[in-house]
Amino acid sequence: MTADLRSRRIDRDVFREEEEAWIGTFPADVRRWATGEPYRLASEECQDDALIPLANEAQATGEALLLDALLAEYGLHRPALTGGPFGIISVTPRPHEVRVRVAPRQLPRWAAATLRIVQERAALLWTAEEHDIALTIAGARVVLVAVPEPDWQAAMDQTQRPADLPGNACAQDERLNYLSPIIPQLSATLRRIRLLTDSEVRSKTAELLIAEHHGKPCLYDATDGVPSPVPLWQSVAVPLDLWPSAPVYRSPVAVDVREAIRRLMGEAGDGLGSMFQDPSEALCQLAGVPAVPLTLRAAQAALSAADEALTDPRFSSIFDGGGWAANRRRDLDLAWVAHTLEPVVPPGAESLVAGFTDDLDMLGMLTLSEEYALTDALTAAGELDQDVTALGRQTLIWLLDWALAAATRPTTPWLWDRVKGSDALHANSWTSDPDGVLQLTANANSYGVSVAAPSLRECGYVHTWEESDAPSAAAAILLAESAAVAAGVAMHYIREPRKNRLMIPRPVDEQATPTTTDLILAAHSSAIYGFAGLAAGLSTLRYRADMTAHVAEGHWRRDATAPDDPDDYTRSFLGYIHAWCGTPGTHDGEPANTASPGDPEYRRHLAAHRAAMDPFVTCYLTAAAEVDDSKDFDDRHRAGATALRNADLEQLASSDPRKRAPWVLTAISAMPLDASEIDAWYEAYFEE
Repeated sequence: MTADLRSRRIDRDVFREEEEAWIGTFPADVRRWATGEPYRLASEECQDDALIPLANEAQATGEALLLDALLAEYGLHRPALTGGPFGIISVTPRPHEVRVRVAPRQLPRWAAATLRIVQERAALLWTAEEHDIALTIAGARVVLVAVPEPDWQAAMDQTQRPADLPGNACAQDERLNYLSPIIPQLSATLRRIRLLTDSEVRSKTAELLIAEHHGKPCLYDATDGVPSPVPLWQSVAVPLDLWPSAPVYRSPVAVDVREAIRRLMGEAGDGLGSMFQDPSEALCQLAGVPAVPLTLRAAQAALSAADEALTDPRFSSIFDGGGWAANRRRDLDLAWVAHTLEPVVPPGAESLVAGFTDDLDMLGMLTLSEEYALTDALTAAGELDQDVTALGRQTLIWLLDWALAAATRPTTPWLWDRVKGSDALHANSWTSDPDGVLQLTANANSYGVSVAAPSLRECGYVHTWEESDAPSAAAAILLAESAAVAAGVAMHYIREPRKNRLMIPRPVDEQATPTTTDLILAAHSSAIYGFAGLAAGLSTLRYRADMTAHVAEGHWRRDATAPDDPDDYTRSFLGYIHAWCGTPGTHDGEPANTASPGDPEYRRHLAAHRAAMDPFVTCYLTAAAEVDDSKDFDDRHRAGATALRNADLEQLASSDPRKRAPWVLTAISAMPLDASEIDAWYEAYFEE
């Protein structure tokens, strides 16, 4: 028996009271959480030593190359439309092979992905085996389950190897050498790929990518719209049973947690970096916990628990994605850190809590400030309304967390320096994409990470990626270095606040004519302006966009009477939609600034900013924006609503690949022509 399928590696599940404990479930239930297999198959495949077995070295290498190719082939996609993440319905991992059930319609894309790996079509090794297709990729065996030979041959015949790919073995070897540091993580991710459909993954899109940080490759999960380096199994906080073990073909990482903390404290300049400093006292200082006899004993126990976790091969993935410090950043309500917002309970926490013989209640009391304990924490009867036992347990785990964060700090050094006359520590490093500089700051109780690059014109060339509180200067260093792992690549996903444009727009061919379907498939869900958003926006704009200009006059215009003002301002009806409803705005002088939503120029603008409008919104706004004889909101709304009434709604809906609730078409059909009735219409169809 193992953890319940719904039980995550978070505090309220790991430390449930006995009377609240959920009934356990069989290992197969937990395994299929990550693999998507049917229960019977998952049960047959479960091993005694691991729910999901590790791949041997050659197998892991081939799986890493396969996932790398799938990332390039699929990019941002919608698992609901592709049969699963990257077209994968289920995966059955074994030490010497991986068996993948691919959605039948995705076979051409899989053929294209496999052709990305080899130098030429003839070099792709595959054989038909009864009902399956067996691929050989860099010595790895990948079996496409239940794929008839004619279907695979047809997929291969209709697929061309991309002409821009290198066609020599040397280039392929260079790619393999480049991926070498993350091969175990890539293989482990492919073997758990169905975690991308976990309920904690709130986005309907999926996107993984590989980018550089400090000159080394890193696997990022950009499924929620902003890239995170936290491994997938940690990001959704699955039980430890699903975490990958250390591969036997890689030398184990030997870390002295006490030395790591001393070195960190020395860099922070807290005067606690001496080899004679008590490690328990240093850990308390790092975690911002008062160093008194009870907390020092707790810190000593946490250090021992960290020693055990760091030497246990089952937990080696705590080093991935920039180390364990990211887990402490989950406290900061930063949605981009991980899918599950609550921190993961670190490995070894259960034994740490169970083996702590001191007074947990008193340890919890020490975490309450004197002022809080005497005022806010007291009930009317003068009793504490806090569970001090739980607070004591959380303090133990907090200490273990910071010990692991220090021990798993990446080895690539940051050179921290204190500017003369400043209390803050600073560190800089280059980033290659975008070509610029990462700027890190650590104070006694806070940290910040910024990116400076010439390509960040939309935000004045410098963007603050993350800044928040920290319990100490040493902790601030760890948090800043953790945040920096994603800072560079995140600039391609972050939008500037004024117009909601991407900081770094995507390149789009000037002759491209993307369709509504193309735009929706290329955009994260949060960047698609749907009809419900338009309905809510109209209730707002009715009182703010009473008089607007024709589309030909520009959506945004600079003030001719203020030549020194660098900003432009809303002018057209669509400009107000940009400003108040979150669609990416245009700039004065851009071709899209005088284009209607249905025009190719405007569609290219949306593509450059990875945004889209659903077809009903496009129909409404195109008609509203092009009214010639009036600037009045009521007239523009009437034109838009009339266009929808006259349109073939079913035909419009066919250009949106997403599923649509039937009531939406009913609401669109009922859209009033009179602007004064918008509020009542919105309340009737959208508020609930």
